[in-house]
Amino acid sequence: MSDIGYSSEYEVYLTEDNGVQIVTNDLSLQILKQMRFREVSPTEIAAALNISKSTVQGNIGKLLRTGIVSQEVRVGDARSAVFRVKAALLFCSDTDVEWQLYARSASIDRIMSNGLCTSREDLSLYGVSLTESGLNIVQGLFNVGEALTKGEGGREWWEKMLGLIDEQCAPYGITATVECNKGLNLKFVSKEDDISDLPLIVVPLIGGIVANARSSIGFNLAHDLSLKVSDKGRTVEMHVPAFIGQDFDYESTKRVVKSFKAEEPFAIYSINGKATLFTNPTMMGILDNLTNADYSLNDLEEVMNIPKPTIYASLMKLNGMGAVALDPDSGVPKKYTLLADPILYTEEKKEYGRGMLDDIVARYKSGSLDYYSAVISFSMEAIACMGVHFDKMFIRSGRNAASTVLEKRPEIEPQELVDLACTMVSLPDKAEVITYLPIRVRVTLAEDTLWETWPGDFVMGFIMEGLRRLLGDGYKIQVETYRVKETTPLALLKS
Repeated sequence: MSDIGYSSEYEVYLTEDNGVQIVTNDLSLQILKQMRFREVSPTEIAAALNISKSTVQGNIGKLLRTGIVSQEVRVGDARSAVFRVKAALLFCSDTDVEWQLYARSASIDRIMSNGLCTSREDLSLYGVSLTESGLNIVQGLFNVGEALTKGEGGREWWEKMLGLIDEQCAPYGITATVECNKGLNLKFVSKEDDISDLPLIVVPLIGGIVANARSSIGFNLAHDLSLKVSDKGRTVEMHVPAFIGQDFDYESTKRVVKSFKAEEPFAIYSINGKATLFTNPTMMGILDNLTNADYSLNDLEEVMNIPKPTIYASLMKLNGMGAVALDPDSGVPKKYTLLADPILYTEEKKEYGRGMLDDIVARYKSGSLDYYSAVISFSMEAIACMGVHFDKMFIRSGRNAASTVLEKRPEIEPQELVDLACTMVSLPDKAEVITYLPIRVRVTLAEDTLWETWPGDFVMGFIMEGLRRLLGDGYKIQVETYRVKETTPLALLKS
């Protein structure tokens, strides 16, 4: 991480032995991006970027020490080495593909048509929420697919995967075509329905194919893919290029993570659609406090117990970035308000084990856990193992979903909109309206729920935005989230 304590360009990795590692150096990011597609040598990178070989070697040396990359002898020339990414890329700031293109609209159409939300829509809606905040989770979903298929591979497994793709597509009237020509090409076509929520849903599946490509289709694939959505969302095409470099056995490179600890606590906030990562403790403290309420400089000094000049310097940086602003109508002394949207934060320097990760993989392979639930539950358990918590961002996700509904049905009645908000919670969890005046909704999380408090956050945001657009501000809304059989609320949200 850079000394200034924040960056809008970064990649976050999970290594075998060194836990969570953050990369913000521009040259390191360029090298690592190249490594997704091909193996690299210092000589090749130096020539391509027109910089000295020693500079590249020093940079790669740091990546080696952190456990992000590995080194191998080049086949046919023992005097030179090649390097390849060893760690798992969790998420990054590089959002150059429009994964959210039409996806929310397609998922909401399905919910409104079927009268219920399933784990398929969950995976799409929550995934879209992250990508539109500027956080790229595609690589992370790749690695979820890899973990769920560890130890698989071979022609028999490949035929099974092709059958699974057809099996998942047929009930929805989707035709799937899979070709292995200069990479992996997938094409999904629906005659009637918008299937543009498909890309995020199948990324983990593709990640599993990439991890087992050599034993299944005869060559290794790159750790990236391109996307094309056309015909008003009825056609989705995805391409994974072949990996360029010497032949290797991907199975031998698979990770067994021993430490999930984040040595450097961090938080990510969306600022003007760009997900910015913070490690500076003072800046993180300011943002965290402003998430809960507006504060003056004196207030922040009191609650944070940090000298006022230190807080003021960080406030000025955050103000210049567009993360906070002075509220001109807040009286005297003026108070600062949060403009950035919170996405996630990590708990401070705790050690975590593997939790239920191995059990989830075993249940998926045995068939007792379906694909969508396996992807969601593995992702949720993995971020819990790392001490990562998503912070209130799904309130905004609910707001955006309500906006999409109102674009489709501007004449919807307020009571119907509140009922629809409850439909957005998928089984085995449920949401029910207790009273309409004032609006009080109870969300009950099942024993085997996939979520923490996300459904309640989503419902709150959905109702708040929907009623604001239909009736204006001023309606009292309360959303209570309980775990089944418990009488004390897990979360309580009020407008």
